[in-house]
Amino acid sequence: MEETEAARLREVLSVARIAEYEARCDGQTMAALRLHCWNTEICAAFYGPLQYLEVALRSVLSRELVRLFQRADWWEDADLHFGAQRKISEARDQLRRQGRTATPDQIENELPFGFWASLLGPGNNYDQRLWRTALHRAFPGYRGGRRELHRNLDHLRVLRNKIAHHCPIYHRHLQADHHTILQCLGYIDAGLAGWVDRYSRVPGVLACRP
Repeated sequence: MEETEAARLREVLSVARIAEYEARCDGQTMAALRLHCWNTEICAAFYGPLQYLEVALRSVLSRELVRLFQRADWWEDADLHFGAQRKISEARDQLRRQGRTATPDQIENELPFGFWASLLGPGNNYDQRLWRTALHRAFPGYRGGRRELHRNLDHLRVLRNKIAHHCPIYHRHLQADHHTILQCLGYIDAGLAGWVDRYSRVPGVLACRP
């Protein structure tokens, strides 16, 4: 890549955006663009493992909550905190704007990763009502408390959101992030964790970091 082309791409992609990469590459624009490309590649590689974690987390938490409250729209009896109730209302409104029926399944599919992770979070009264009565069963491979589990999931929520918003993630301990994803999947189902690990592109992309 010629320097003139590198300068043009720097302008197109945003000077401020590339400057962050240049700071990591001793001010060299071409090296910064290569790192930017690699950041895109590693984000794409993480998409699969994070997708499986989000889908599995939603599935097993929903399963246990439906069993606990004996209704598909379990949130009507769960006494969720305001933030969670707002997410459900937003999901219902979004479906209606799209002309779709707001069934419990459809509402759950609209709820973000952060909603599900928040059900395990500290600072609320979920421990007795949700965790001890039901949600711990969603993680048969886990023997710790919900706070540590929530801490790991919330850490991955931040990673997921950075990827979704095209932010840099090259500065993170990405090998540890990948391990945490597999670990959380293993808490849910060891077989699923092994399957995701077998087909994950993350180790290969990490090995090719510029």
